[in-house]
Amino acid sequence: VIGLYWHFVDLVWILLFTIVYLI
Repeated sequence: VIGLYWHFVDLVWILLFTIVYLI
């Protein structure tokens, strides 16, 4: 469960960095 949680966190950070980069 913890591993799945951290994987979700990684996906969120990737999305955030992508949005910031596009802006």
